[in-house]
Amino acid sequence: MIPLLKVRKAGVYGSIQDKGRFGFQRFGVPVSGPMDAYAYEMGNYILGNPASSPALELFLGGQEFEALSDHRIVITGADLGAKVDGKAVPLWKTFSIHQGQSLKFTSPNKGSIAYVFPEGGFHSEELLGSASVYPKGLLGSSIKKDGILYAKKEKSTGFHRGLIPSEIPDYSDEVEVSVWISPHSEMFVPESLQEFFQTPYTMRSGDRMGYLLKGPELRFKNGGDILSEATQFGTIQVPNSGQPIILMADAQTIGGYATIGKIAKEDIWKIAQLRPGGKIRFKIRGQDPSL
Repeated sequence: MIPLLKVRKAGVYGSIQDKGRFGFQRFGVPVSGPMDAYAYEMGNYILGNPASSPALELFLGGQEFEALSDHRIVITGADLGAKVDGKAVPLWKTFSIHQGQSLKFTSPNKGSIAYVFPEGGFHSEELLGSASVYPKGLLGSSIKKDGILYAKKEKSTGFHRGLIPSEIPDYSDEVEVSVWISPHSEMFVPESLQEFFQTPYTMRSGDRMGYLLKGPELRFKNGGDILSEATQFGTIQVPNSGQPIILMADAQTIGGYATIGKIAKEDIWKIAQLRPGGKIRFKIRGQDPSL
């Protein structure tokens, strides 16, 4: 266990995440894990880390760290204006950081969530089989000023590695995602359902629990309350306000609102990386007879 980074500024939000906490949803504990699974997986791949190694997930920038040891790290995901001692550092490619240097994330230029990985991953206590932080369940805590982040092992002498440009995603402010239609689709007025798939929605606000959208109001035939049922990462709930909510990594495991569908797993990263004001177009995967 190597002391690696001291938190000078905690920024908007940051937490340790590994692949997630599986097997406890029936007890009301969400899986958690990375919001952008691709960025997380590629970060560990670039460094040759075990696939489930813990990473530091950062939202929207504002974080500042002091390096306590020489190490080799990689930053993937959003461009949050990462700089070492005031000089921009590469993304999706390893680089060295040295004791005493300052690592800052200045502002979100593209996307909203970045991941930081040291060789071997971060050392973090596992609770219920996972190092993923879920503060609302008292399973770890977000990063705090003056906190210390530890690497699992020392820096190696390996070559620097990175992804080729064609494998690096483009984080757009306007995305299109595929949706598996929910059995609840028959609860919506048909014209309203059609409008949902023809009109872009705007991301209003959000966090690791869910993203709130704004757009044409979704109308129900006879109300949208249901008996509570299981939900998952990417479920699109529709409360009685008619404005959709996309459930994210830390969302509740059951819900009593009707759902319009579930975002395809391979498209969730597009949603995760949106910032407030971003636009979403939904397309149907598996045609619903009512549309």
